[in-house]
Amino acid sequence: MVFLQVSALLLLAWCFGAVQLSQRVRGLHSAPMWLAVAWALGVVACIGLGASGLLRHGDWQSLSTGQALHRLFGEGNLAMRRSEWAALNRAAGVYLNLDVVWTLLALCVAQFHSAMFWAGVAERRRHARALRRRAA
Repeated sequence: MVFLQVSALLLLAWCFGAVQLSQRVRGLHSAPMWLAVAWALGVVACIGLGASGLLRHGDWQSLSTGQALHRLFGEGNLAMRRSEWAALNRAAGVYLNLDVVWTLLALCVAQFHSAMFWAGVAERRRHARALRRRAA
């Protein structure tokens, strides 16, 4: 279930850039950039929290992904249910023990990549419209 949640977040981050193509929802055009900025600030906060713990206690204090999900959804929830495949359970265990910063970095990269991809699509559309206007 954890990989399903991460996949959904990555898909949301990547597809949010498609909002840039819609002319009807002009109010949302800045939302993808604000979302990317929020994730980037989350990365900085996680690194700062970890580093402050390193300076104070000599131990990295940043939250693991598992700790964050347990705090968010509660202990023993459906979202943290184990699968029937041992390899997937091991992979989920490794992922859950990683710092939250890696997930936030992946979301930032997906967000910025989507913005660049959809901006390229919009530019090709504008260019094609300009060529059609010149030909007509």
